[in-house]
Amino acid sequence: MSWQEYTVFLLESIGIYNRDLMLHYYRKIKKFMIWYKNKYNVDLENIPDTAECKLENQKKAISWRRIARAIEKNDFYMRRLSFGQTKNDDRELMELIHKWDNLLNRKTRTDDKTLQKVIQENWK
Repeated sequence: MSWQEYTVFLLESIGIYNRDLMLHYYRKIKKFMIWYKNKYNVDLENIPDTAECKLENQKKAISWRRIARAIEKNDFYMRRLSFGQTKNDDRELMELIHKWDNLLNRKTRTDDKTLQKVIQENWK
């Protein structure tokens, strides 16, 4: 399976259980691709499956592996794709938490300290 196929698989798998979260990731990935298209003229069909690991880790290269890894890590804010935390993201996260309390709540395990902080501060 290619990294592109794996990325689609991950998105579809998330969508089975939580369509809203899948659409959140989809919007972020789409913005990421549009930014690369505008800045570096990289079309969707020209995105490589992998890039040099050093460049991916420095967030200087686009690849399907980088996108898939962001999804794998449940990177809600998509920091691995160079996004920052926004108020809209925080609001969307809280809406998801309240809507999907059985899957995502204040007891949710995550390594993302910012995500943990937002959940704890906003839990009602």
